[in-house]
Amino acid sequence: MPKEQIHSKLKSLVQKFEANKYHYLSRKYLEEEAKIDFINPFFEVLGWDVRNTKGLSPYDREVVVEKGETIGRPDYNFRIDGQTKFFVEAKAPHEPLHKINHVLQAKSYAWNTKSVFIVLLTDFEEFRLFDATIKPDTKNPDQGLIFELTYDQYLDNVDKLMLLSKEEVEKGSLDKLILKDPKSKKLRIPVDKAFLADLSQWREELAKDIYKRNIKELEDRSDEKRVKIQVKILNEAVQKILNRLIFIRITEDRKIIEPKSLLDQVEWWKAGGKRRDLHRRLTNCFMGWNQDFDGEILKPGPCDILEIDSQLLAKIIDGLYFPKCPYLFDVIGVELLGSIYERYLGKTIRVTPKRVKIEERPEVRKAGGVYYTPQYIVDYIVKNTVGKIIKGKTPKRIKKIKILDPACGSGSFLLTAFQTLIDYHLDYYEKHPEESGQGTLFPDVIVDYDGTKRLSIEKKAQILRNNIYGVDIDPQAVEIAMMSLYLKCLEGEKDLPRKKELLPSLAKNIRCGNSLIS
Repeated sequence: MPKEQIHSKLKSLVQKFEANKYHYLSRKYLEEEAKIDFINPFFEVLGWDVRNTKGLSPYDREVVVEKGETIGRPDYNFRIDGQTKFFVEAKAPHEPLHKINHVLQAKSYAWNTKSVFIVLLTDFEEFRLFDATIKPDTKNPDQGLIFELTYDQYLDNVDKLMLLSKEEVEKGSLDKLILKDPKSKKLRIPVDKAFLADLSQWREELAKDIYKRNIKELEDRSDEKRVKIQVKILNEAVQKILNRLIFIRITEDRKIIEPKSLLDQVEWWKAGGKRRDLHRRLTNCFMGWNQDFDGEILKPGPCDILEIDSQLLAKIIDGLYFPKCPYLFDVIGVELLGSIYERYLGKTIRVTPKRVKIEERPEVRKAGGVYYTPQYIVDYIVKNTVGKIIKGKTPKRIKKIKILDPACGSGSFLLTAFQTLIDYHLDYYEKHPEESGQGTLFPDVIVDYDGTKRLSIEKKAQILRNNIYGVDIDPQAVEIAMMSLYLKCLEGEKDLPRKKELLPSLAKNIRCGNSLIS
């Protein structure tokens, strides 16, 4: 559409808003009405098929619009050839767009994807465009602001607005919007690097606290033996605690369990004047969740009898929730989490005569850093090994195939192999519905309310138990690999039954040891 025509159509929208401004700014005027009356037409002027008048499939449509007032996901997803280019978070015009929670909500989703770099926060009355590569910060929410306009400035800034038109986006206009000043480059911290930094800080704080409160009884042992036991206890306890907290947060955000389950325990602790034992309370909760999930992550362990500072645990849990936490655990994929943990495992807890510290493992230091296999290489290798060996086989024959990664690390190859098996079974049952158990009490394929099909949790657990095996010399890597596989098994699940021990034991599948000589 020519610039003059865009200017003319925008002018009509601006005049419409101005004519009844007091009504549109009242609390009676809702977000959904603003979308229909102003925001949808605004982007249609810019050439986007918001209402999908072309009748494209859900995978091909230009704009994905969330229904109702959404929580956690942006209201609009603008795409070219099925690939998301930018998000739009909409609000009712009476809402102040400078409100910290609104800004963080708009920026956080895009930042967590690691693939979408531009996000717009608008109620039509205001227009605030952000560079979403910059980490959301509660203290400085407007960091990354590219430009902002009010509705009465639109007609003087048509060139700026046209950068978001479909035609200009196809030409690469969004790349020009990314902030390139030195300060913005410094603040451009990707989600994996930020989460790794937080994980590392929590590990160090937990290690120091556990050492201070629990390890003194080992002081009478010989130095070498004492240090060896101290390091083993600290690494195992810290890892188990962090894995449990992150596992539960992910299941909350993915609506597998009730939201704020961990945060409720912190509120219980605060309500008791901060004198209650939060660690004991959490341990009891983990035992309850273990009855639901089973698996290895939540099973009782040595860390449960340790004394841990409630204040520190509350601080870590608070840091896992919005607005203090910029992470959306339903957006961060299990594969990305695995790559974060690969780097995390490059360091370990070390005890010296004077203090506890985190440092690079000797083998990592000698190698010059941590190296992990890029996902596209993992995909290629799995496709040409697992993909070829299962091709044309029935699920019954696939049951007998065992896939082993003899140095599995945090499980990147096993995760991809597991996903490949899930996709293959789903495709097979699509072609052979009579074998999918449809109509029985426990079918292998579940059809969700929106028509999406997925393997049942029981079938995924069976595949995991029958087909996936791994070994690693690092016990922390073994636990992380298990957690990643469990999370992959739970993907897409909601409203699971309680106390059914849904996850299989992987104690005999993912083992700690030396594959070459043990």
